[in-house]
Amino acid sequence: MRRRQPQHRGAGVITSIATKRSRSDRVAVRLDGMPAFDVASGVAEEAGLKVGDRLSEEDQERLLRLDAPYRAREKALSLLSLRDRSRREVQTRLKSAGFEEEVILEVITWLEGLDYLDDGRFTTGFVVEKQRAGWGPQRIRAELLRKGVERSLVEEGLSSEKHGDAAAEGMETAIALARRRFGRQFREDPASASRRLAAFLARRGYDWDSINTITRLLVTEAEGECETV
Repeated sequence: MRRRQPQHRGAGVITSIATKRSRSDRVAVRLDGMPAFDVASGVAEEAGLKVGDRLSEEDQERLLRLDAPYRAREKALSLLSLRDRSRREVQTRLKSAGFEEEVILEVITWLEGLDYLDDGRFTTGFVVEKQRAGWGPQRIRAELLRKGVERSLVEEGLSSEKHGDAAAEGMETAIALARRRFGRQFREDPASASRRLAAFLARRGYDWDSINTITRLLVTEAEGECETV
């Protein structure tokens, strides 16, 4: 599927070529006085467009094909301005926007050359962010793999030596969540609370060693509170 702009129906004569408002890098073309399409200024210059030229439907299609990499770059930069993304994420979003594979690969190469796209950097940032939010390594691993990051980069990113502080903060976050959600239940029904806590932490991606550690901590805290009552 190719991404299309609303455009003039049929052939026509160029009656206006104007720089788009607040977009000095693009020009809007009118055919027979009607809005037809817009393209990058560089495309218009390379094609030698000028008022009075007659454009066939084939001419218009050719100009839009030449403009596709410019539109794809704009789309990709817009995505990356919101947050860092994996290579696969950008590819998928560009494909869903209707760009052809050749154009997508060209834009991906361009982004990587500018260091705007780097799966290693993306993985590092993602791991730290999610660890601090209380995600466990299994959930982080699964999400990164889903985003198309190579397994070797995922495992490197999850290295405790590399992100020890974030991992420790994540464990503290998980403990705080467990206390808030299950602290009272551990005082009233430790066995049931342990099962519910295990399911809760497993959904967040924690392994069984971490789950057991947190469970034992809450059991000990609940027992201590009961002894002081």
